[in-house]
Amino acid sequence: MSEWGSGQQRQRLPELLDVTSSGLGLLDEKMLLLVFRAANWDPFLLCTSARVCKRWADILKRVIWKEFCLSRAPKMVSHLLSGGRDGGIPGGWEPLGKLMFYCPGCHASNHFIAKTIPGHFVWKTKFSRTSGKQFLVPQCQADILYISKICEHLDNGDDDDLGLYRGIFRAFGTSKTRRMLLERGAKLEENELCPFCCDKVWSMNDARLVPPSAIKGLGAYEDNVEYFVCVNGHLHGMASLISASDSEFSAEE
Repeated sequence: MSEWGSGQQRQRLPELLDVTSSGLGLLDEKMLLLVFRAANWDPFLLCTSARVCKRWADILKRVIWKEFCLSRAPKMVSHLLSGGRDGGIPGGWEPLGKLMFYCPGCHASNHFIAKTIPGHFVWKTKFSRTSGKQFLVPQCQADILYISKICEHLDNGDDDDLGLYRGIFRAFGTSKTRRMLLERGAKLEENELCPFCCDKVWSMNDARLVPPSAIKGLGAYEDNVEYFVCVNGHLHGMASLISASDSEFSAEE
């Protein structure tokens, strides 16, 4: 009796372990979804949780970041999905989530001279298709680009106030902007990466694709504006903002 029982137990043990293992994974997903939903998709909590263990990091990458993006900007995400291939987001959900709550800061580049500002979290950011049109040259007005509201870094010293911004193209792979970059032989930057997906980027200045409307919309000095677009369609940029005193002085003249 005991031998038969122990043999049956040995025979079923691998099957039981498989079921238990998969069940725990499913329970982890459901548990994390409930936790983050109750926390109103707090980005700090998401980033901290991704460092707990590899299993949680995988669940966040596969499931949680998508839910975060859908909860934070449902209309924008739905529109981005409608232009993507296979119903996905170019670059993945985690970079898109990071783009929503993280200002990557800035540093000096070929077309931008300013002090370095580290990246930081932002609790709320509005993205606008209308503002995005200002960043497209006339030949590319059919493209769709969502641009964030400017993150202003005010300076009380001798340096200019800085405006940092970020955005994302819908269906960048088939956009006229990408086609123009390739037609003009624009080269990917050697010393610059996308702060969201860590992929290669093009300088829009080097490709001569920064329209006057972008400079005007930013309220920036013409000779100190820079922005980059990565191969997945993420955009990040910086500009020296015209101060109120400078604009008033120009108006009087």
